[in-house]
Amino acid sequence: MKSMRYSKGQGLVEYVLLIGLLVVGTALALQLSGVRLSDVYCRTARIFSGEDVCAAVKYACEDNFDAGLDGWTKGQGAWQSKDGSACASGVGMIFDKCSADLKPKDYTVQVSGAHLTKGNGYGVFFRTTLNDKGQFNGYTFQYDPGYGGGAFIFRKWVNGRELPPFAVAPAKGYNWYGAPKDVAVSVQGNQFTAYIDGVPVLTASDSSYTQGGTGLRSWDSSQVCVDNFGISIP
Repeated sequence: MKSMRYSKGQGLVEYVLLIGLLVVGTALALQLSGVRLSDVYCRTARIFSGEDVCAAVKYACEDNFDAGLDGWTKGQGAWQSKDGSACASGVGMIFDKCSADLKPKDYTVQVSGAHLTKGNGYGVFFRTTLNDKGQFNGYTFQYDPGYGGGAFIFRKWVNGRELPPFAVAPAKGYNWYGAPKDVAVSVQGNQFTAYIDGVPVLTASDSSYTQGGTGLRSWDSSQVCVDNFGISIP
């Protein structure tokens, strides 16, 4: 009788193929039974981590601009509602009424579908407070192709006047006018981090202002539209 021998490499390949078939078979069975793989992942992750890692972001303030700009205070210029977006052409500032009422301390601002088609940029206000004269203190993160050949910057505002940037990340050659961007600004204590499409682009620290609302700005000949705006609070 001739004995059958298998090499170690052959056995490993067969083992991998068997595991692959089991995975595919399980996936097909789940799909036929109406169970999504994403749901299985979320449930499994929740068991081991104790956290709902797949939970949707819950916003304390949110606006998709379908109802226009009724939820905003116009500080300056020509922001307006257009086809379900908030758009500006030229110089403008608007402030979110919801966050102004809440006066939150730590939060993340989410700006979805921000599309700059012309000009020197736009900005996101945070920790901003207005006085009776319409002057304000606060900060902006700026998406700024007009600054030093193109840069991401943080500015501070005092009595309605912008100060020189206290943090700058040069970005020469960046595609400023391409596809719409998702912009986020995380505000935690005295630490600020800005993200573009989920990628951190600038981090800074300042302790001048500890709470306040949010808003949007544009300047010069900029043309920009924003699809959605939200604020999540930990």
